[in-house]
Amino acid sequence: MSAWLLDCGVTIGGLRVPARGARRAVAHADEDALTLAADAAAIALREASAQPDVVIFASLSPPYAEGGSAQLLVELLRLPAEVVVAELGATLRDGLLALRLADGLLAAGAQRVLVVAAHRARPDEREAGDGAVALLLARERGLARLTPQAAHAEELRDRWRLPGDLALHSADPSFADVFGATRIAALLASGRQQPDAPRVAVSGPAPAAAARVEHELGGPGDALVDRTGVLGAAHPLLRLLDSLERPTLLLAASGGLGESLLCEPRPEAHALVTRVRDAVAGGIEVEAAQAFPRADFHPYQSAPRAWRERGQDLRLEGLRFGDRVHYPPPAVPPPGHEHETGVAVALARTGTVLTQTRDHVYPGASLTQMVVLDLDDGARFYAQVAAGEELEIGARAQLVPRRLHDGGSEAGTNFIQYFWKASRCP
Repeated sequence: MSAWLLDCGVTIGGLRVPARGARRAVAHADEDALTLAADAAAIALREASAQPDVVIFASLSPPYAEGGSAQLLVELLRLPAEVVVAELGATLRDGLLALRLADGLLAAGAQRVLVVAAHRARPDEREAGDGAVALLLARERGLARLTPQAAHAEELRDRWRLPGDLALHSADPSFADVFGATRIAALLASGRQQPDAPRVAVSGPAPAAAARVEHELGGPGDALVDRTGVLGAAHPLLRLLDSLERPTLLLAASGGLGESLLCEPRPEAHALVTRVRDAVAGGIEVEAAQAFPRADFHPYQSAPRAWRERGQDLRLEGLRFGDRVHYPPPAVPPPGHEHETGVAVALARTGTVLTQTRDHVYPGASLTQMVVLDLDDGARFYAQVAAGEELEIGARAQLVPRRLHDGGSEAGTNFIQYFWKASRCP
């Protein structure tokens, strides 16, 4: 049995910085793997006729090292609390592993599975880039059939990090690349070199090694990596979407683990390739990435407050009294509705800029543009503008999730605060 691709979403970091003779994608300072994932998933679900009942999140750089990050993705996407959630974070091949798991879950009775992989590169990852890919899968016939193939596992680490380590450790590439990722990829492709076999696309942590084995197997080479860098667990999924013009065997190997998947697209899937390549080709070329917000900015934050107000903070819910939606939800009913409790409603996420100003005091950046949006449902929303953007009065804008700060006490009990910022509508 096979899973079918219904739709997809791709988000690539908006900056392109130099990286060993090429460029790699870097996200803005208020983005992380979770916000990139949420943006990509929102695109994949935009035309969906039904919500997913399973979410699989794969990331080598989740915002929370322990305790899970996928639950935030569920809240930001306004998915029901009954959704089944899984989180992967071992190696780059987890993007394809997530598709194998999705295939099994669909065979076991799941209706829709959302697979999201995202990466926010650390400073010591010189060949990595920032981006996310989301795939909406079902058992019903869709744009491409995805069938898991061979897998592999052995103890051979190319990179690792022990508890408490600040730096990433890497094995000697002359050993790890030859005896690790490239050898395992070749093993996974064994028997696939017949004249009528599908072409091969290989993803690994070292672009040069992956390209070498891909060419040896007759593959076309990675046309994306020189513009994006390696997007962690999202990279094999990006290669999958870029290959929707013909059947392709996707291979991903890292850390002694290997995964393979056969993608057989229908003609209707070809339009997705243009969407993906446009996202990869975009971006602003700069010489260096933006600095992160001030490290000493620590507003008070707590888990109980975050849980209590997750509806307004993450799901973007207001209260409707009569024909008006109020946001943030008022502490007491407005005049004329004193004996009502109000109805919780999800705010529209698009609107028009009513007015704007510039904040020179907010410590998260030297200059922050603020706007008031007239949302399409009649509510008003006061928002920061997403980093790297500027909105003029009358512009059409959308609300996007972004990272505000790592709130908490100076003692270090930090708790990340996510909220919504205004971004120009595509």
